[in-house]
Amino acid sequence: MLRREFAIAFRARVTWLVFAFAAVLIGHGFVLAVDLYSAASRSALENVLMRRELDPLAGVVRPTFGGAQLAAAMLVPIVAARLLAVEKERNTFGALALALGSPVRVLLWKLAAACLVASVILVAPIALFGLFAVLGGHLDPLEVGIGLFGHLLHLGLVAVISVAAAAWTRTVAQATTLAIIVSLASWALEAGEGFAALAWLGPLEAAAVSRQLAPFEHALLSVGALGWFAAALTGALSLALLGARLDLHACTRAGGVVLIALVATAAIGATTGIHRAYDWTELRRASLPPAAVSELRGIEAPIEIAVWLDREDSRRRQLERDTLSKLQLARPDIRIVTPLDDKDSGDPAVHDDAYGRLVIRVGDQSRETRSTSRREITLLIFEAAGRPLPDWSQPPYPGYPVVIAGGRATLLRSVAYGLLPGAFLVLGFTLTRRRRIS
Repeated sequence: MLRREFAIAFRARVTWLVFAFAAVLIGHGFVLAVDLYSAASRSALENVLMRRELDPLAGVVRPTFGGAQLAAAMLVPIVAARLLAVEKERNTFGALALALGSPVRVLLWKLAAACLVASVILVAPIALFGLFAVLGGHLDPLEVGIGLFGHLLHLGLVAVISVAAAAWTRTVAQATTLAIIVSLASWALEAGEGFAALAWLGPLEAAAVSRQLAPFEHALLSVGALGWFAAALTGALSLALLGARLDLHACTRAGGVVLIALVATAAIGATTGIHRAYDWTELRRASLPPAAVSELRGIEAPIEIAVWLDREDSRRRQLERDTLSKLQLARPDIRIVTPLDDKDSGDPAVHDDAYGRLVIRVGDQSRETRSTSRREITLLIFEAAGRPLPDWSQPPYPGYPVVIAGGRATLLRSVAYGLLPGAFLVLGFTLTRRRRIS
């Protein structure tokens, strides 16, 4: 059965056009990232302090994954939805269900094939990362592996959503359109980030896929993100299985959709409160110094940090990225409070003398500061806990500058824009050409 599904997918020219276009998208992001990384490296080669800022994970890997995310959201539904939708459009779904004994079995085979076909998208970034390493760039295998794992989960989710869309529609066009709309809908939820006028979208931002992919792209294995994908995949799979049950009454199917939506929404919402994550970056550079992490975990009293900054304030975004995320890696139970999110930050009365404060509470003790320095904030936590600041030393990250220019740059562009997409097109032409009957 799986061989039949692969034949439907890989003997369609649209599949290989999708793979080739996805390779161009991913390759373009990779080429731009390497060009910018090389430009920054020229200045950092002779400066030790600047070298430490040259991080291939941030400079090359994450921009490349941005192209993979776009390709997954926009292009994978074209391939994945077609596997089931073409059966329904040609009225062969019923006969196939009779042959296998159940429409659920048909759906499960379609789902397995869709996930495997969707994973071909990752061939392009893997090949490009390998080329970058061959040309002298440094990539930590574990960091790249965590990122690939996160995007593999995303591809699986899009594939399941696409098959679910096909289960509830009758034609390839309808299934593809519905799957793309659902896949791209989460991007709209991020419109509220940084804008007080769209603060009402705040509770929904956790449903954005890019929010869940971010920890993986930073080489952090997030328990909350894993739970989010598990809940989303389970919900999409349940909808797909329900859509394939054409023998059920319309009211029963409608009630099932409502029940699945409620349960999946509750499960996804529950995962947003899970902050535990594991740092798998090289030299654990995403965490606080080891001694500080150990001592923070030894504080028994509850810790709370109230941030009196607006959503659109750049200081708050820097604070969240540079300090609060590191503190929550050490202590997932730290409670972060943002009182201004519940108020109209456009009201002048809000921006009084209290604006910009950070109120740190450890048990019944509290401290205040306006600094966003992670050392200052960590120091105040230990002061409130009645402890001295532990050793702040940390293994220095050496940085990995590399200048890819001349012939190496030409080779890189040739592979990204020509060889990889061309290989997909040639392979597709070979597999899909019609053989003449002699």
